Amino acid sequence: MSSPTDDLRSIMESTLLTFLGHQALNRNVDPSVPASMTTSECLWYIKPDSFMTKYPFVDGVKTSAEQKEHMGQEIKIMEESRNKILDSTIDAVARKGSAHVEHWTKFDGSKPSIMEICWFVNFTDDGKKISKVVKFIDTAEGSKTIEDMARGGYKLEEEAAKKESGQV
Repeated sequence: MSSPTDDLRSIMESTLLTFLGHQALNRNVDPSVPASMTTSECLWYIKPDSFMTKYPFVDGVKTSAEQKEHMGQEIKIMEESRNKILDSTIDAVARKGSAHVEHWTKFDGSKPSIMEICWFVNFTDDGKKISKVVKFIDTAEGSKTIEDMARGGYKLEEEAAKKESGQV
């Protein structure tokens, strides 16, 4: 017989796996889907801080709306990406989850890359939405990804300047 905690754990696991599945992008993906799985107040953090220091134009904290916009820009220059979930953990009592993922990406005009990402999320009380996202990235591959995005025509520095000036 399943307990309420087992049921909640299953809901949270489904939410996490669906969310991670929608981080894999191609030109046919709707960038609003991952954002719709988060609360409107959800903040998305990119870590480690040393990566953000090296690339100050990369926004280390985004709202769900900003993340949706960013993903929409990435889709324009991305041929394909996919995730392979290596490990995941759900803590139903604390309403938290984590996952170790290999993220395969191919931007226009670049070679494919594989970046390891560790995701840490907080869930709403019912487990159906994510209320906080921390994306801890492989910095060596993250640097290559920024270079590939720039070669593909995505202007990260210009996007950051627009945001800073209030134009976005």
